[in-house]
Amino acid sequence: MPGPRRNVFRTQSIPSSLPKQRLDGGPQSSLPAAGGPGSFSSASSACYGPGGTAGQSGILTASGEGSYFSAQSVGHLDESDRGIHLTTLIMQPRHAHIPDVGLDSNLLFELVAFIHSVMVLCLQYINLYKTVWWLPHSNANYALNFYLIDINLCGILVIIMSRRVIFCFYKEICCSKTNHNGCLYWVIYLIKHLIIAAILVTFVYCTYQVVLKHSLKYSLFLCYPLVTYFILFRLNMKPLFGSLTAQSWSNTQNKSISDLYLDGTPRHQFREHMSREVPTHICTMSPEAIREEAEMLKTDFNGRVTQILFNSMLCAYYMGCVPLCFAQNTLYYDSWWVGQYVGLVWVGTFILFTVHYMPVKYLDVFHRCSMHLGHWVKVEGRSAHVPYTAWSELQVWPQEAFVKHVKGLFKAVGYNNAAEPGNGSHSRFYFMFQQPLRVTNLVLGVAAALVLYQFLLLFQASQWNHILTQAFLLFSNYYVFFKLARDRFLLGKVYKDG
Repeated sequence: MPGPRRNVFRTQSIPSSLPKQRLDGGPQSSLPAAGGPGSFSSASSACYGPGGTAGQSGILTASGEGSYFSAQSVGHLDESDRGIHLTTLIMQPRHAHIPDVGLDSNLLFELVAFIHSVMVLCLQYINLYKTVWWLPHSNANYALNFYLIDINLCGILVIIMSRRVIFCFYKEICCSKTNHNGCLYWVIYLIKHLIIAAILVTFVYCTYQVVLKHSLKYSLFLCYPLVTYFILFRLNMKPLFGSLTAQSWSNTQNKSISDLYLDGTPRHQFREHMSREVPTHICTMSPEAIREEAEMLKTDFNGRVTQILFNSMLCAYYMGCVPLCFAQNTLYYDSWWVGQYVGLVWVGTFILFTVHYMPVKYLDVFHRCSMHLGHWVKVEGRSAHVPYTAWSELQVWPQEAFVKHVKGLFKAVGYNNAAEPGNGSHSRFYFMFQQPLRVTNLVLGVAAALVLYQFLLLFQASQWNHILTQAFLLFSNYYVFFKLARDRFLLGKVYKDG
C-alpha cells in the first residue's frame, strides 16, 4: 500500500464572494493560514480581486488590480508527483497611468523635418562656398560664391527630402472626407495632381541636367541610398514615405487578449488587432498571448528603429555628403569641419525622429508588456536539492519559482513570468523595457552630450561660418532636448508617485 504523499499542495477553489486579502498582514484574512490544510503560497508582485479562478495545470489565477507583495516557492515535487504542480496565486501587475502629452501631428513633424533638412543643406553650402567679402581687396561682393552652387543638384536634393511631407499632405489634407460630387472636391483633386506632376517633371529635368554636367560616376552618388533601402525594406515602398504614425493613444479602444481567445475570435484577427500602426498593450493572464504580444511589439520596435536609422542617414548623406561629392576639384574647404558637421547632423536627426516615433506612451506599452513577460535566470552549479517543477508553456510563474527546462534549471526574476527560459529575445526585451526610464534616459543622455559638444564648438569657434553653423544646429537640437527633458520629468513623476 503506497505511503502518504509529502510536500504536495492541492488546488482549492475559492468562492467568488471571497473578499480581498489584507496586504498589511492584518488579522482579517479570508485565505487559510500558511501551513494549514488547503493553504496557498503567497504570490509575487500581484494584486487580486474577489473573483479568483483556478487556472490551468494547478495554477490559480485571478483578475483585478492591487499592489505587489513578495512570493515564495514552497515544497518540491517527487518523481511520482510530476503531474501535480505547485499551487500558486498569480495576479496581473498594476500599471501606472501616463497622462496625455501634447504630440506633434504627422504633418507638423514632417514639415519640421523638411525645414531641418533644408537648413542642413544651406549650412553645408555655407561651409563650402563662404567668402571673405569684408576684406578691402576681396573680389567677392557677397558672403557666398553663389555661382559655384549647382541649382539643379539643389533641386534634386530638396525634392528627395520633401517626399515625406508631400505624401503626408496628400494623405491627411487632400484625402479628407469631402463630398465627391461637389465642385470643391474636383478642384482639390485637380490641384494636387498638378502639383505632383510639376514636382515629378522638375525632378526629371534636374536629374537630366546633373547627369549631363557631371560624369555618370558622380551621378551614382545619388543612388547609393537606394541600395541600402532595398536591403532593409526590400520592395516595400511604405517606409520610403513614412507610413508610421505617432499620434495620441487616448482614443484607442483596447480589447483584452483573453477575450480575443475566449470568445472564439480567430488567431489571424488577433494578429490584425496587434499589427496596427499604433501598438497597444492588452492585459491578460494567458502566457501564450503575452509571448505573442511581446514578439509583435519587438517587431514593431525594430521596424521603427530601422526607419529612424534610415531617415537620419538619408538626411546626413544627401544634405551633408552629396554637396561634398559634387564640389569642384579646385575648391578648398576644411575637411575636418565639414566631416564633423555631417556626423553632428546624423546624430541630431536620429534624436529628432526618435522623439517622434517613440513618445512616452509608446515606451510605456513596452514596459507594461515586460512586466507580464518576466525573466528567467539560469541556476548554475549543483542543484540536486533545489525544489523545482517542470516548466510549462501554459502557466504564468511567480517570482522566485524554480523550473526545470530542457536548457537547464532556471529561477524566476520578474513578478509575473510568461517568458520561455533561455530565450534570448525575451531576455533582451525584459532588459530593455523592465525599467520604464531606461530608453528615455539613454536618448536624453545622447541629446545632452550632443548639445554640450556643440556648445563647446560654438564657444571655441572663430570663423563666421562655424558660428552660424553651430548656432542654427543648436537651435534645432534645443527643441528636441526640451521635449526629451519634459518626457523624462513626466515619467519620473509618474513612476515615482505610482
